[in-house]
Amino acid sequence: MHFKKVILIITGKDEITVPYITKHLDQMNQSYFRVDIDSFVMSGGCITLTFLDNTIDGTIAYEGDKKLDLDTVKSVWFRRPQKVIVENVQDSVERQFIEDEFSASLWSLYTCLDEKEIFWMNHPLYARDLLEHNKMLQMKFARESGLLIPKTIITNEPQKLIEFCEEKGGFIAVKAVRSRIFQNPEGGAIGIYTNRVSTDYLKAHIKAIARAPIMAQEYVAKKLELRVTVVGNQIFTCAIHSQDSERTKNDWRRYDFDKVKHESWTLPKEIETKIFTFMNRCHLSFGAIDMILTPNDEYVFLEVNPSGQYIWIENLTNFSISRAIAETLAIV
Repeated sequence: MHFKKVILIITGKDEITVPYITKHLDQMNQSYFRVDIDSFVMSGGCITLTFLDNTIDGTIAYEGDKKLDLDTVKSVWFRRPQKVIVENVQDSVERQFIEDEFSASLWSLYTCLDEKEIFWMNHPLYARDLLEHNKMLQMKFARESGLLIPKTIITNEPQKLIEFCEEKGGFIAVKAVRSRIFQNPEGGAIGIYTNRVSTDYLKAHIKAIARAPIMAQEYVAKKLELRVTVVGNQIFTCAIHSQDSERTKNDWRRYDFDKVKHESWTLPKEIETKIFTFMNRCHLSFGAIDMILTPNDEYVFLEVNPSGQYIWIENLTNFSISRAIAETLAIV
């Protein structure tokens, strides 16, 4: 099978998913050009953009002999690129200037590659700048697409949070507005997970609540949880039996693989249709969606991660997610 033109992969040097995709692209004899943004400058990266006769064109040169003409790009896989890093400049002002100029030039490149002519998975304008860490907007789009969502509040006003908890039966699920991993002074990683808390607990932590906004939702009873990975027009749904372990009852990211089964799950067609409507509303061609299946067999949307990890799901279920990504990028 012959594929014309090139897939541009914009990523970071340590992104673990890239070899899974490039393996399939190599098997398909599909050309691709990988740019690791965090090592771009240090590897002699050069970027040229021209605007002549109402046409934007240019090149990317990388690691000496690698060069890409932008007019040969047919699709872009924007996969968790890290910040531009400059290491060989001592003056901090000069270093910051260089990093900023490269970052701004790359942003011009991303936003000027015509979405009508080039397929994106996913464009950072939507996936990174609009939707990532924006759970309220995600839920708005999900509800507009016909999906069920939990009642939600974001606040650092203690009394508002306490009243919300009382209205929801005395227990709510609390989580960070922006999900991230922190590093402690000893070098270890600290994650902030979803927790089920009571009204009494909130009353005992009023000062802490006031310090920063917190996201709270009505606590949705779980039959099981679902990780729904969407790739183009394909859906890969993994059922996570999180209620089989005390450790994962409130958040399956506290992983307990010995007790928590992961298996393939078939969504009702109407839910799949609503998910595709949601993805189109978000301008996403890839997304990792978290959902709850309630004891009453209702499907409740929680959030979408536009650059969510999926390799662990692929390994546990034998889903062909990586191949689907490679094929979607190649066959456009």
